[in-house]
Amino acid sequence: MPVSWRPYAIFDMDGTLLDSTGMWDLVADRVLARWNMRFDEQDRDNTVALTIEGTAQYYVQRYHLPVTAPELADCIRTEARRAYTSCATLKPGAADVVDALRAKGVRLCVASGTDKPLVDAALGHLGILDRFEFTLSCLSPRGKQDPEVYLRALKAFGSPDPAQVMVFEDSPTALATARQLGLYTVAVWDTYTADAWPDLGQTADSLCERWPDWLAQNQM
Repeated sequence: MPVSWRPYAIFDMDGTLLDSTGMWDLVADRVLARWNMRFDEQDRDNTVALTIEGTAQYYVQRYHLPVTAPELADCIRTEARRAYTSCATLKPGAADVVDALRAKGVRLCVASGTDKPLVDAALGHLGILDRFEFTLSCLSPRGKQDPEVYLRALKAFGSPDPAQVMVFEDSPTALATARQLGLYTVAVWDTYTADAWPDLGQTADSLCERWPDWLAQNQM
């Protein structure tokens, strides 16, 4: 269903703008390998909506690692910095959608569960950081299970009516949080959240299986 453009847009990064969800599997594998542990699909499901701090706490508790959660979070950040400059890529057509929205005067930001320095480094490396007014990262270890990052984005935009703000997300958890705030939700297909796609088709306001197709369907 075609979107009636809203004047504001909040983009997730991993799995939405970037083809990087699988990159985080690699990061987790490298980190856990230090203690001869292996990342599995359950870990992905349990950490996909968490911050780095929340993920570190999860791994320390699940695998009884001999480090503190802050120490493990630093290990995760080190591996993530390397991976963002070697593994992560823009999803095909993502930059075109961002540019099309900007051309229509839509104000854009990024709200991510990833640390802001990593967000800025990744988007800068891929050449699209300057397309966004600002970037934000979740402050709660619960990530986008907590609405705080969306509330801060709204405040930074000047507190518009939430119904006038589009949110682009691949995570079912994040989309559910956004909908509870009254934001206009666009579900973005990603390999790692594909199992939830049938349900998202019933709950999201708009669906994007491929950025080029979504843009073609919503040109005005």
